[in-house]
Formats: sequence, structure tokens, C-alpha cells
Amino acid sequence: VFAAKDEIFCLFKGTLDNLASLRQQYGLAKSANEAVLMIEAYKALRDRAPFPPSHVVSHLSGDFAFVVFDDSASAVFVASV
Repeated sequence: VFAAKDEIFCLFKGTLDNLASLRQQYGLAKSANEAVLMIEAYKALRDRAPFPPSHVVSHLSGDFAFVVFDDSASAVFVASV
């Protein structure tokens, strides 16, 4: 699954078992896919730091891998389980 928003790009492979609760936590529509969720989680991490990236990943449940690239910050956020 691929998504892009505000010069942030995400490629997501796999499934999140807790997608519905994460959508609610981040205030996303029920139609938001995993890649959109990861972009919003990354933005929260970036904008509301300081908390480590592991804080975001620890709330994810499932079998997945993702890459988030923030073009404006030249930053990459990668995780897999």
C-alpha cells in the first residue's frame, strides 16, 4: 500500500491487527489505510517530539514492514516486525 501527503511518502506491506483503534487514536477516517496511518503517526512523532520512534512502533500490532520518507526534512523512518 502506498500513500503520500504533504511531501511525506509511505510504502506499507502487511497488516495491522489494531488498525481500527489506531485510526481512532489519530483521528482518521475509517477509510484510512495503513500507509496513511503511518504518515500521520510519523507527523505526530516529528511534531510532538521528544519521544523515540520506538514509541510509535510499540503501539503497532501485526505483521508488517514500512518505509516513510519525509522529503522536506530528508528523513527516513523504517520498521519491520
